[in-house]
Amino acid sequence: MSQTDDSVARMLFVDVGVRSLLLGEARRRAVTRVFGVPANDQSLLVTMILLGAAGTVVRGLAPSLPRPSGGDTAVGGMVAGAALRGIAGAPSATVPLAGGLIAFALLSRSLRPAVAEAVRGARALAHAIRSAFDVRYRR
Repeated sequence: MSQTDDSVARMLFVDVGVRSLLLGEARRRAVTRVFGVPANDQSLLVTMILLGAAGTVVRGLAPSLPRPSGGDTAVGGMVAGAALRGIAGAPSATVPLAGGLIAFALLSRSLRPAVAEAVRGARALAHAIRSAFDVRYRR
């Protein structure tokens, strides 16, 4: 291992350690501010329990959505199947799962731009991370 590789590894280790310390301090301050638990009495377990309790309270405050009955679901499925077969025409009545196939085709066509944009964004993020790593550690 050369001198530069050793210094890069040391810098990477120190950066990870510093980030870990900063995130821990931010977590302690957030728990103290939101729940009033002093920093000395906190642990990761206490934080997880408090976050779970807060999530349960928030879930209880949210209005519950009405659930359709079995008959309503069956009628909705038949209407959706008839509408999708209306798109494909009479020959699709003999094709098993034609409605599902048509629905999949329509959804994939409508979601394609969003998926393509997400892939472009992920590639751009990977490139930015690689560039930042190279600037920081490969001088």
